[in-house]
Parts: sequence; structure tokens; C-alpha cells
Amino acid sequence: MRFKVNIFDEYPEINIGVLYGTGLKVEKKDPRLEKTKAEALQVAHEKIGSQPVTKHPFVASWRELYRSFKTKPGDYRPSAEALIRRALKQHGLPVINTAVDAYNAVSVRHLIPMGGFDAEKVVGDIELRFSGGGEQFTPLGTSIQKETYTGEVVYADESRILTRRWNYRDCDETKITTETRNVIMFIDGSHEVPNESVSEALMELEKLLTENCGGVYETAVADNKNRVIEF
Repeated sequence: MRFKVNIFDEYPEINIGVLYGTGLKVEKKDPRLEKTKAEALQVAHEKIGSQPVTKHPFVASWRELYRSFKTKPGDYRPSAEALIRRALKQHGLPVINTAVDAYNAVSVRHLIPMGGFDAEKVVGDIELRFSGGGEQFTPLGTSIQKETYTGEVVYADESRILTRRWNYRDCDETKITTETRNVIMFIDGSHEVPNESVSEALMELEKLLTENCGGVYETAVADNKNRVIEF
């Protein structure tokens, strides 16, 4: 499997962490991970302080990126912002499964958008690219298809759109479940997020997944000088 980034000409300063894992055992819940999630939310709260979430430079930079490809961030929030807002309001992160909960914890702790797919359901290579518009997409949790608009940033494999509006919403067909054994996950670093921050989050994600799901992992960071990652 290869991961290709085809938007560096327009966004030369982004960096994307990639994790490919095999042989996972994904459970519904793990008490150890619940403690980690609570700690991650506390760290996020301390980083944000008394200011609005949108004032943190990592979150603000993603709002800027959304506007650049004509998405209103107030209507369609970048995933890290939406997750943090919901977690602070509900005083905790949701329970999905141990693989998804792991990357949600890392996303909140580092204030960086993340997402992931069941690698066995991905068709061919994955690209981060601009949509030509009119591409079919089935949002997570529904069977109702939507269509992309021209110019929006998407993750896509050779068969379908995997994530709309860069990291706003994943598709339902490739979601990670307790039946998932192989995964591919992404950490989206904006122009305000240093490569070191993405690498640190990537190391933490691998550690959490190993502790809570087992498995074997490969990681890499795509940037303007390394546009294709192969696993």
C-alpha cells in the first residue's frame, strides 16, 4: 500500500503522520485506556486555558485551511476542534473501541486532527488530493450518500472517498470496528504544527495501540520532500 500527497504545491508546509498496523485485536473498551483518555482531555484543557478553543494556534490554523478550500469552519469543524469541543462539554471522550479511542486520545492531547481506516477495506493506494466534484461519499453512521464539491481536500482510495473536507468526516465503509485486524491512520499537521509535534504524536499513538490492541506497526511522516509513503 502507498500513501500519496498531491496537495503540497498548494500547501507546502503541511506534514502528515502515517501509521500502518497489522494483527490488531480491537476490543470495545479497556479500563487502562479510559484513564489515558481522561488524562489527555486534562492536558488539552490546560493547553487551551480560559481562551476559546479556536484561539489555540493549532486549531486556528485548521480553520484557516478549511476556509482556503471554501469550507466554512463554523459549519464543518476540523475533526480535532469538534472532538475537543464535544469532550469538554460532555466531560469525557466517547467510547468507540480501543483502536479509535487510542487515536482520539492522542488527537485531543496534541490538538491535532487524526483519523483511521480498516486497511483491509481500502482499495489500492490512498491519496490526499483535491476532489474534482461530484464524487460519491457515504458519511460515517449513515447509508445516505453525499457528493463532494470541486476543490475540497479529500482522502481517497482507488474506489471511494475516504474522508471529506480533509478530516471532517470519515466514510462508513472503511470504519474501524472490533472486527478490524489491520489499520492505517493519519495525523494531519497544518502549517502551524511542527514536524516534531506530528512525530511525537505518532510515537504516542503507536505506543497506545501496542498496549491496548497488540499488533505490529510501521510509521512515517509525509512532507514536501517525501510525498509518497510505501508500506
